[in-house]
Amino acid sequence: MKLRTALLSLAACSISFSSFADVTLNLPQSAELVLVNGVNAEGNAPQILNNGNNQIAFRYNKNYRENGDTHLFRSEVVIMTFSGSDIAYTLQLPNISSAYQAQKFNNHPMMSLLSADGSEIPFKDGLLIKNGIQIGRNFQQEITQYNLSEAPAALPSIVMANEIQPVQLPVSSTKKEEKIDQAYVTKMLNYWYNKADTTTQQHFKASINK
Repeated sequence: MKLRTALLSLAACSISFSSFADVTLNLPQSAELVLVNGVNAEGNAPQILNNGNNQIAFRYNKNYRENGDTHLFRSEVVIMTFSGSDIAYTLQLPNISSAYQAQKFNNHPMMSLLSADGSEIPFKDGLLIKNGIQIGRNFQQEITQYNLSEAPAALPSIVMANEIQPVQLPVSSTKKEEKIDQAYVTKMLNYWYNKADTTTQQHFKASINK
């Protein structure tokens, strides 16, 4: 219990929970959101996000005609991780007019993130792939596992941010706390300790020595 409390204290020192959202992300009609910062999402309405690192997961849906027939392309779930501050960004997807281009996008998504002046913004991307039957996927669980991996677009801070949302614990919660995966707690504790500056590390040490 003491370790978990210390972990949450360290994370709270390291993450900014500003109530002001300063990044606007505009999406094309062909983009279908799946997740925004680890939380289930849908549609393609503009997203208002906090300054700093953000991560979205989406599908590219596109109708195209080839050899006189109309085909519907629905891509794998694409992950995009980027950092922004006080600006509007626009996601730009390539045109798809053939099965070859559709498959090429699925293998290696090519897209752009543009600022208001048209300049390209750097980002990292990946794919959230599940083999076999796609019905009933738990995207939040999948993105959590992805973000705890070494994948290029992984963003571990999202996992911790979602973990420390305020929860009203019952009085008799001691037994439930004992079931926490201590390996997971240790991994995240080490992660946030290494991310923290010297002052935060000192506060953390003081909190666990009380």
